[in-house]
Amino acid sequence: MKTILTYQGTALAALTASACCWIPTLLGAGAAGSLGVSAALAPWRPYLLALTALFLIGGFWFVYRKPKKSCETDGCATEAASRRRKVNIIVMWAVALFATAMAAYPEVQAMRHRASNFADAPAPASARHVVLAVKGMDCEACAAPIEENLKKVPGVLSARIDYPKARAIVSLGRPEPSEAALVKAVKDSGFEAKITRN
Repeated sequence: MKTILTYQGTALAALTASACCWIPTLLGAGAAGSLGVSAALAPWRPYLLALTALFLIGGFWFVYRKPKKSCETDGCATEAASRRRKVNIIVMWAVALFATAMAAYPEVQAMRHRASNFADAPAPASARHVVLAVKGMDCEACAAPIEENLKKVPGVLSARIDYPKARAIVSLGRPEPSEAALVKAVKDSGFEAKITRN
């Protein structure tokens, strides 16, 4: 029973720690932004990752510990018990891999986002650029849904998020979208924005 609780605790803590990134991916940027759940969990990520690590340590301790002395004398070290222990070890490693994948998910998303920025063609130099201040980004992975929504706005040639400066740089074509449409695209991603420079 204790082993099952460590499996569940590890998985739940890992899922919650990375919720700021996988909820928007799972539900779509617009739906997740309206929920606000993912953004609310982001400040708790370090604590949830520590909790995940504690559950992993506890789980591995439970599955790898030696049987009690009374089991050796009472004959509980049967073939079925040995099989159950092997299954517990395999399940614990599967849970550990899942927890590691969930913990790494935001960083993987950020790397994918950086790689996609290199593939984007630059906007013409004659295009007008608008800069939006974006509020609420917790990590670089937050940039992907914002960029995607901005690029969907008719008249947007390109959009790039500068995470360290918390801003979006949007290149506009013809017909130019309204500033309200750009702000709405960011809001639909679950973040707040305002135009800072035209």
